[in-house]
Amino acid sequence: MHHSIKSFQAGVLLAVGFGVLLTGCASTSPRASFKEALPRELHIDANDTAGVRVEAADGIVVEEHEKQRLARVIQQKIDMQKLRNANAADKREFELAVLMTRYDKGNAFARALLAGIGRIHVDASVTVLALPQRRKVAEFDIDKTFAWGGIYGAVTRVEDVEEGFAEGVAEAVTHAPK
Repeated sequence: MHHSIKSFQAGVLLAVGFGVLLTGCASTSPRASFKEALPRELHIDANDTAGVRVEAADGIVVEEHEKQRLARVIQQKIDMQKLRNANAADKREFELAVLMTRYDKGNAFARALLAGIGRIHVDASVTVLALPQRRKVAEFDIDKTFAWGGIYGAVTRVEDVEEGFAEGVAEAVTHAPK
């Protein structure tokens, strides 16, 4: 009986550990899952401007200051990454409409106790609009989860995870070389 409990506990720890490896750390950027790919000629480059608007889907609670902070971080990441792309002949303007589909700050105490519980989730559906017509040129989903445990899990905040999330959004619209 004692052996089967230890085997069960080892199995749970192995499964949680594997899940943590798949989740990554707070600052890694997730890959976008495109519903409509951004055409190569519309990748945001150094000459372009891109505004960001963040909203929450029905039933998703995101405070106004959190929306503004996330929009600002995404904007900063785009502005940094677009500099790696050569200028197109004409300046273009875009808007990113970011619809939060999941926003869970998780529980630092739970993460400290055991990796895999108390996770932080930042998920969204992003629509890229060409201005001034507001013509949809791309659409994608992007999800960022953080589940590390121990001290690292305890001190990681949703703001840290938002950095990686924003980096993923910027990579999706700039396709800037690393």
